[in-house]
Amino acid sequence: MPVCDAYRQLAVTKLFCDATPPKLRNFVADPSKGSRHNRGCAVDLGLYDLKTGKPVEMVSGYDEMTDRAFPDYPGGTSRQRWHRDLLRRAMEAEGFTVYEEEWWHFDYKDWRKYPILNKTFEELGGK
Repeated sequence: MPVCDAYRQLAVTKLFCDATPPKLRNFVADPSKGSRHNRGCAVDLGLYDLKTGKPVEMVSGYDEMTDRAFPDYPGGTSRQRWHRDLLRRAMEAEGFTVYEEEWWHFDYKDWRKYPILNKTFEELGGK
């Protein structure tokens, strides 16, 4: 599964919000509240074909700010919906729930218990 977004420091969430037109802000986190990504408890991901190495076609594109992004959007092809639902079932089996406005966004259970972080990957010990 290609991971498109996971942990994000709070400063980046502020930049995203400032760059998003007001009418589309329901698709981005409110920096005054922090996000699940800022807590390290969210992941945005999709599926890819092992044979081709290409992403599997879903009902919408990743980060598409339209109704097609909703996890229960009824449109698209039956195959696209099947792939979207397969991803959801796999993530739910591991303790994640899908975000109500994005089929690709999953939150880990108990995410509210984790602190909002504004640390870089280097500060967290990443590379």
